[in-house]
Amino acid sequence: MARRRPCVAAFAASLCGVALLLAGRDRPTFAALAGADSRGKVQMSTEPSAVAARAYSTAPVAEPPEDLMTIKQRHLAPSAEHMEYAVVEYSGRQHMVVEGGMYETYFIRAVPGSKVRLNRVLLLKQKKSDEFEVSVGQPLVDGAYVEITILEHLKGEDQLIFKHKKKKHYMKRWIVNQKLTRFRVDKIALGSPDEPLEGRTPFPLGPTPQ
Repeated sequence: MARRRPCVAAFAASLCGVALLLAGRDRPTFAALAGADSRGKVQMSTEPSAVAARAYSTAPVAEPPEDLMTIKQRHLAPSAEHMEYAVVEYSGRQHMVVEGGMYETYFIRAVPGSKVRLNRVLLLKQKKSDEFEVSVGQPLVDGAYVEITILEHLKGEDQLIFKHKKKKHYMKRWIVNQKLTRFRVDKIALGSPDEPLEGRTPFPLGPTPQ
């Protein structure tokens, strides 16, 4: 039987590891940044970090680069440059909404006429002191919410479903309708994350407030 030879890639990786370890011993700054002692062993710290990550970042609106190819048609295309809007996630999708707009989405379990608050806001653009500010969530903007009013529930257009299996004498055809909900956006705001919500919690069920 032929003897097995070590893999060249594994041998090269081991040499790289030894080189990095030697470099870490020679450079105390590398050991300090990596949290290692003089022998090169990494020490795991259990103390909480003093730097806390922000839930979102706010920045002014950036100017797009000049595009000479579309400069003649730019005034004909709709633009959101001077609009206040929010990108909110509901029904498993991301949508751009503005105050006063009416939209249709997948079925929302709520009574028509009720108020619903959507708090999964991914991006928020607001106007402050004659300038626009954009808040980008990581992934959500803390404290931002969109208040909507449920208008009505309706059915979507007919969707034809057809299934066929060749050589099996199997063929079926039917029509389905998707349940939809139409709502109106009343308010887009950026409040405090600790602000209490108005209304009653759905769970546990309790008496309706008078």
